[in-house]
Amino acid sequence: MTSLIKNQRYSVATNTESDIKPKKVNDLLLDDRSLMQKELRELLERDIDSAPFERISELISMLLHDFELSSKDMKANTFKSLNNNWYQFCKWSEKHSITPIPCSVIHFKKYILEHSTRVKLNTLKVYSWAVQTMHLAAGLPSPTESLTIKKMFKNIESSKLTDGEFTTQASAFNESHLEVLTQVFSQSKKLIELRDLALLTMSYESMLRESELARATFEQISFTRDGRGILLVPITKSRHTGEPDKVILSLRCLDMIDNYVTLARIKRTGLIFRKVHKSNKIGVQNNPLSGVAIDNIFQHAFSVVLEYSPGLVRGCVPWSGHSARVGACQDLLAAGYSPLEVQVSGRWSTPAMVYRYGRDILAEDGAMAKFRSDKK
Repeated sequence: MTSLIKNQRYSVATNTESDIKPKKVNDLLLDDRSLMQKELRELLERDIDSAPFERISELISMLLHDFELSSKDMKANTFKSLNNNWYQFCKWSEKHSITPIPCSVIHFKKYILEHSTRVKLNTLKVYSWAVQTMHLAAGLPSPTESLTIKKMFKNIESSKLTDGEFTTQASAFNESHLEVLTQVFSQSKKLIELRDLALLTMSYESMLRESELARATFEQISFTRDGRGILLVPITKSRHTGEPDKVILSLRCLDMIDNYVTLARIKRTGLIFRKVHKSNKIGVQNNPLSGVAIDNIFQHAFSVVLEYSPGLVRGCVPWSGHSARVGACQDLLAAGYSPLEVQVSGRWSTPAMVYRYGRDILAEDGAMAKFRSDKK
């Protein structure tokens, strides 16, 4: 795993050996990291003239080292994002002869403003998250929490909205698209097409995220009394512990999976969706399909619909692995299901994403839209 702090310049000492000892009875209940954070907070309250800067630097260095050791527990994508964005900030700091940690509010403001004209608001927020995460990991106040910075972000957001920058979302993969693909692929003798059809169908019906879809195994499927499938989703983006979520798979979806499994001649153990070789066979696979691989499946499906029913994708950008989740949300809203019902189906912790994905559908159901619907 790439180091978060290797080859990066800090105004801290390099000693990472913990020499923290409890001083009070309450300290006996704390772990080493908590003791270091407590001591650092106390030292940061000292007057400048009497502050032991060498000790402060040692504590910051030890806390960063401890954070790096625990970073292996992060999700791979989270770690990658943190590492890349923090490294970018360090390179910018080096260019401007600024120490990246601790970073002052003035310097952080300069960093964000310098990038604000070139990147989107969400990207700026990721930059801010990386700087905040590393400062908190070091036991330091984060410059991102300053009222000055919060006001600056509000001003940037207002300016970008005025300039027409809106949050974009994945192009929707709807039921009508799935029907076209079913007609084209269902009788195919190509293993990759049967796998893709099974994956696309399950993705749409289950509203799974890319990573959840890739990790789905045969062992997670059970059956209802009428023969439909019940897929257990042990870990989701919004829930990492507790009882697994459950989603229902239709008889048609199960048939698609059966057709794929039969042609692939694989046992019903382990990962459901696997890489298909050019030989039209599936090899041994221990790792889930990557996000790029799933995106490629959706993009190929888009090209097929574009060929057979171009009117259904007119003006649309090619799909990604998130498109089925967006399209299913829109289809459920269009069918009359409430935002709350859709939220439950999509396993969102709040209805915010339902309103974002379905804003066009919900706009059609607005009071004024209905009131003026007969006006030609």
